[in-house]
Amino acid sequence: NPFKDKRVRQAFYQAIDIETIKTRVMRGASLPTALMVGPGIRGFSTEQNKRLPYDVEAAKKLLADAGYASGFEVGMNCPNDRYVNDADICQAVAANLARIGVKVNLQTETKVTYFPKILRRDTSFYLLGWTPSTYDAHNALAALIATPTDKGQGQFNLGAYSNPKVDELTLKIQSETDQAKRNAMIKEAFDLHSADVGHLPLHQQSLAWAMKKTVALTQLADNTMPYRWVTVNERAK
Repeated sequence: NPFKDKRVRQAFYQAIDIETIKTRVMRGASLPTALMVGPGIRGFSTEQNKRLPYDVEAAKKLLADAGYASGFEVGMNCPNDRYVNDADICQAVAANLARIGVKVNLQTETKVTYFPKILRRDTSFYLLGWTPSTYDAHNALAALIATPTDKGQGQFNLGAYSNPKVDELTLKIQSETDQAKRNAMIKEAFDLHSADVGHLPLHQQSLAWAMKKTVALTQLADNTMPYRWVTVNERAK
């Protein structure tokens, strides 16, 4: 498994041209990220949200140092009806990786078949989006980053990333009531995860809503629309 080598994971990370994905695929409606949570989530840190630089030559060297100077082939699973421009994002990533000698065999499919497949861990490389329903970083740590267990930890950690120290911190964060101590532990956990290149973060997709000029509403960060906050003014026609 090439992905067991951090140099391979970092090579993939640095081969992805996230700014071009933002401008050409997402048409500017995305926020490139280095973290598994975004602004507005408790535990998010602007200081930590610094991506590794896009650098094709550095990525090639990392692959060569890991023993894959000629690259390798890998399958990639991707939905085509779940996230904004999801299939196009995956195609762009595949094209980026081709520049460092990695041949991506991309399989795009409807979310109806996609999610059962990846949740069976029948995948080597995949696209997943996540919104912490609790607005707290512990949600992402427990679901996406913690080592998978039969107690539900790491349920969506489909690549089986594992760092015992991160697991220890995740459990402590769950019960810590001192917010300063808790934030420090969240920061440490994300620092460890980033140092491991545990995942390949891409971006937060922007929320785009359209409405008639007679309609006004409150747009929420979780993309829900409570109808009690919608007003219709027929006089505005």
